[in-house]
Amino acid sequence: MSESSALQWLRAPRLAEDTLPVDSHAVACRRCGRTVQVSLSPMRPPSFLSVEDQVECPEVQERWSGTSEGGLLLMMCGALEQSLEGDWDTGDVDAAARHEPPPIIPSARPRAVRQAVDPSPERWEDGDDDDGEEAAAAGWWRSLLARSAGLSKTLVRATIGFLVVSIVFLGGVLLPLREIKLLIQSPPGLMGSSGPQREALTVAPPSPRRVLLESATAPSDVQPGSRPPASGFVAPRQVASVEVAPPAAEPAPRAAPEPEPKLRVPDMVAIAGGTFAMGGDDDSEQPAHQVSIRPFSLGKHPVTVGEWKSCVAAAACPDIAAGADDRPVINVSYEDAQAYLAWLSRATGRTFRLPTEAEWEYAARGGQRTRYWWGDRMRPGMASCKGCNGSSDADTDQPPKIGSVQANPFGLFDMGGGVGQWVADNWHKNYKGGPADGAAWLEEGSYARVIRSGSWKNGPAEARAGSRDRYDGRIRHPTLGFRVASSP
Repeated sequence: MSESSALQWLRAPRLAEDTLPVDSHAVACRRCGRTVQVSLSPMRPPSFLSVEDQVECPEVQERWSGTSEGGLLLMMCGALEQSLEGDWDTGDVDAAARHEPPPIIPSARPRAVRQAVDPSPERWEDGDDDDGEEAAAAGWWRSLLARSAGLSKTLVRATIGFLVVSIVFLGGVLLPLREIKLLIQSPPGLMGSSGPQREALTVAPPSPRRVLLESATAPSDVQPGSRPPASGFVAPRQVASVEVAPPAAEPAPRAAPEPEPKLRVPDMVAIAGGTFAMGGDDDSEQPAHQVSIRPFSLGKHPVTVGEWKSCVAAAACPDIAAGADDRPVINVSYEDAQAYLAWLSRATGRTFRLPTEAEWEYAARGGQRTRYWWGDRMRPGMASCKGCNGSSDADTDQPPKIGSVQANPFGLFDMGGGVGQWVADNWHKNYKGGPADGAAWLEEGSYARVIRSGSWKNGPAEARAGSRDRYDGRIRHPTLGFRVASSP
């Protein structure tokens, strides 16, 4: 009950006991010294006659503000009760109080706020109805919660009971049925076997196709005049039966692995060592000097387009080759040639390199001292160069295919004309200070490399055995190729 409801109750309409005679008595308060009117009735304890007197009472105000226990419905302060002890029979008051229900004391402390109270009957009845509705709603919620708790317990018990029944059913019904089925499928005379023998016999039931095959041989065991078994079940025979296995699923066709690129190694010609006079007519070919050559091997032809493609397929060389596989590879720099030689050495397990300038000239002369290995003058069909054969080979973008001219006495082709060929040496303007043992003459920091043989676009003078030229080893040129060499 709120504070306003309490005040309304104090000012409620006349009840039955209010119609009884009421004695009003002026009493002096021993605490505050005020004289207030006190209601003396045989049906209720003494109380303030006026609500204003009750509200102005200091003791009531203290209880109202929360400094002391109690509430607004304190009927009488302690000081007034002491003043009334001589004038009021407490026994009559107690007797009257037994017939009067005690006022409802609110659980929460009211705030010390004075507010006007409307003593109209409508406000009183509305507050009473609200309290009844609140009590009914609280009771309905408690009832609903009680029913929900009972329902949850019922569902839990039902679930546990269902699980227990299921486990009992699986353990007591399905497992015995499985054992009976296995006993029925076991051959006669071995139903009592155990251990590995029993495990070997408890196999899966035969397929329908196997039962049909065994049924076809059953009449041989049936006595004449006997009746066939009532059921369609045919017991397995102790003799070995033919097991027809279902056809195995064909494996998915695998993609055929890509064939590995064929390794094409240049044909090599073994060259015996010896001593020869190295040099020629041009100033860069002077002075002529004796050089000793150790045995080595040299490619029979310049490296071809087909041989270069093997290195390209292995991702070890740049894809720069053009033309037919039987033509010399061109547009190759000195560094490209070194990449090919490194790959070929790894692929074959042998060591390949470029020939030195002395080795190349020794092999090109074929043991002769003349300008060409066949003599001092150009002859048709002996070299692929511009104007050497009276043909228009020099006007084409590709060199003639390998083996287009005769081989020299060592069995080597295109050692004059064909393609210009890289050798291992750095360029020097002449042979002064050159090595005499046939080793490569190198100069650190120099990119100029020696070119030998001339090409199909150069004239006969470039096809001489002693002719030499130079080019930057980092740059490719459309007329330059190479051939490989190796030491024993």
